Parts: sequence; structure tokens; C-alpha cells
Amino acid sequence: MLFILALTIVVAGFCLWVVQVIANPTARTLLRVFIGLCLAAVIAFLVQAWGFPLSLLLS
Repeated sequence: MLFILALTIVVAGFCLWVVQVIANPTARTLLRVFIGLCLAAVIAFLVQAWGFPLSLLLS
């Protein structure tokens, strides 16, 4: 699990660096949305890994 978290931090840092390099505003926005979706997936993974009951989140 620590490997997944470390890899996530590295990929997120790389993506944030790429956002600064891209000049096209549409591509920058799409990449930011992609980063947001990835972070949401990581949070969902951590919630499931810690055994939090997902029925509380969905109700």
C-alpha cells in the first residue's frame, strides 16, 4: 500500500508539472480534470482499504 501511495505522489507531481508546460488552455483544463478524477480514485481506494463502510457514503 505504501508503494501505491508513493507512486501516486510521483505521478501527481509529474502531471502538475506537465500542466505548467502545456500552453493550450483546453488541454490544461482536461488534464486538471483527469488529475482530479485520479485523486478521487485514490481517496476511494484508501477509504476501501481502511474498511470504511461504503453504505454510509452512498446513503
